Formats: sequence, C-alpha cells, structure tokens
Amino acid sequence: MLCEETKPLISLYVDDAVSLPTRVAIDEHMGACPVCRSHLAELRALRQSLRSLSRPVPPQDLSSSITQAVAIEAAAQRLEPRLSLSQQFTRWLEPKLMPYTVGSFASVLLFAAMFVGLRPHFVALREAAAQSAANNSVVIIDTRFVLDLNQPVNSEDYAASRAPFAEQSPSLNPSGSLAALTRNYSHAPHSDTDEMMVVADVFSNGSASLADVVQAPRNRRMLTDFESALRRDPAFVPASLDRRPDTMRVVFSVQKVDVRDRNF
Repeated sequence: MLCEETKPLISLYVDDAVSLPTRVAIDEHMGACPVCRSHLAELRALRQSLRSLSRPVPPQDLSSSITQAVAIEAAAQRLEPRLSLSQQFTRWLEPKLMPYTVGSFASVLLFAAMFVGLRPHFVALREAAAQSAANNSVVIIDTRFVLDLNQPVNSEDYAASRAPFAEQSPSLNPSGSLAALTRNYSHAPHSDTDEMMVVADVFSNGSASLADVVQAPRNRRMLTDFESALRRDPAFVPASLDRRPDTMRVVFSVQKVDVRDRNF
C-alpha cells in the first residue's frame, strides 16, 4: 500500500476496525514506512492518554431533578387552555410574518423620507420643464424683438433683429432662394456638402451677383446652384431695412463642421 492509501486507515487500524487483509497490508507498509509508523505511534499515545482520563461523575440528584422538571412541564401543559385551530395557525404564522412586516414598514418609511427630501428638487424640475415648454417656440434675439419659430419670419423683423450687425453684414432674405439653399446645406448629409468661398456684390434692392470665386468646390453643382439662387430673386433684404450702404461686397463661405454634441 502507498502512504496516500494508508493514512486514512490508520485511525481505524488503531481501533481494530479494518478487515484482516487490510490489516496485513497496513502491517507490511508500516514495516517499510517510518512516516506512517510515527503517525501510528502518535495516535496510540493519544488513545492511551484518553483512557487515563477520569470519568465524570454525575450529581446524585440528577435523575430526580430531571424527573421533577418533566412533571412540572407536563402539569403546566395540562393547565394551559386548549387553543382553537385558528389560534394555533396564528401562533405558527406570526414568527414567519414578523420579519417581512418589519421590512415592509421600514421600506415605506424610507420611501417617504426620500420623497420628502427630494420634493423640492421635483418641484424645481417641474417648474423648469414648464418654463422651457413655454419658451420653446420663442427666440429672443434682441431686447426689442421676439421671433416666434412657429411663424414665418418677414424681412423687416429679421433685419431689425440683426441690428446693428446689419450695417456691416447684409441680412439674408428669409423667403429668398439663397436662404433656402443655405438651409439645404445645413440639412444635407455630410458627404454631399463641400467647402466653398465666393465673393458677391449686394445692391440696394437686395439683389446680388457673383463677383469672384475664392475657393471653388470640388462639386461644381454647388457653385451653379449658388449662382442660380442669386439670379432667381433678391438674396438679401433692401438696404433701407439694414441701414447699410446701397452697394456692398460680401464673402459667402460654406464649410464642413463636425458637431459631436447632439444637444447643439
């Protein structure tokens, strides 16, 4: 036998609880293995030490005290009134329901405390949402002018909202072809737009003509559409609305901008 097989059997070997063939195999292993012989000697010494311990002596009145305690408990049970089936069920159910009842009550108290603590924040959020909804359709560009995004913007109001910038930069005609083309650029896919920079002359009645191309787009259709929008109708508001000179030269630029913030 190997040590791994012998060690679990040494305790049974000491107690003479192994079969004869197993005892013979263990004896052969003990004769060749000093480690297992040492373990066997320790177990035998421990067994001899336990045998030398004195046996505990029970008190003389132990038997009578146990008998008396049993008699008292039996008499108490006989005097106790007999419980009905519903009372027995209630007594059995109470210990099981008590933890759940305490936990539920504690949860209700905690929720109430959190609601009271967060109530001012809820009120502030509700008021902010209501104010945002009320102002969602109104844009204040100047302290004197309020534009409603749900209503068409006319040239007079748009020009007035840009004062005093309109003196150096003419205002686009909100209902003109150039403004529509600009909106198309902003809604077009990123791959469909290109960078372009041109110079245009703006006249007193708001019409304009292409004067120079500083940076031509790779997509020549963009430049063609721009020229067509200038010829179709007045691209800008009249000079009298902007309080600008009758003739101006402006630079029109289209650039690609990658806006990662979706809230913008």
